[in-house]
Amino acid sequence: LLEDEGLLRRTHGGAVLPFESTAAYPHHDSMLQRQQLEKAAIARCAARKVSDGDVVVLDSGTTTMWLARELRSKRDLTIVTSDLKIALEVADVAGFEVLCVGGTVRPRSYNTLGAFAEGMLRELHANHAFLGADGIDLRAGVTNATVTEVPVKRLMMRCGLSVTLVADHTKFGRIGLARVAPLAEFDELGTSQGLSGDQLEAYRAGGARVSVAPDGGAV
Repeated sequence: LLEDEGLLRRTHGGAVLPFESTAAYPHHDSMLQRQQLEKAAIARCAARKVSDGDVVVLDSGTTTMWLARELRSKRDLTIVTSDLKIALEVADVAGFEVLCVGGTVRPRSYNTLGAFAEGMLRELHANHAFLGADGIDLRAGVTNATVTEVPVKRLMMRCGLSVTLVADHTKFGRIGLARVAPLAEFDELGTSQGLSGDQLEAYRAGGARVSVAPDGGAV
């Protein structure tokens, strides 16, 4: 069970912590429980970028789910997302228009991908695109655990006039299987207090615009 949730990797006679470079994605509900305070704080800061009436693209993921919850207080937004759970989170907000990107549903993470999803995103434009990440590294850039999700993420970035990465500190220094984009293609990297001062200095020295959300307290 722990291996299925991505918390450890079984070996002959025991178990070890997962390798930092991962090609496996834990179950959505398991990920949603991790770093809740950090994700909520990141989401609150990211939501301030959004104005009433904006068109917002939300990538699949748990930090973007926290952002979707924050955006419920806005008015007259159009939300575009490939995440079925995010679509349900905002579908009942009065005045919101929710566009769920069609395509093949990926088990465990409940997001859509494939040719239909890509075709729809090619036709859309948005004020903001908010993306998540499985790994963030100075050299490797933003990476993802699976190759199949990358085209959707790339097209989401192309949709937004402003492109923001939202990811808690545990994603920094990790490298996923597939490259999504170099750090320079993001207008801002929104992260949490858990990022060390040395890490923060290194990423900013490398040209990344990193903003750190203040400690948000209780969720």
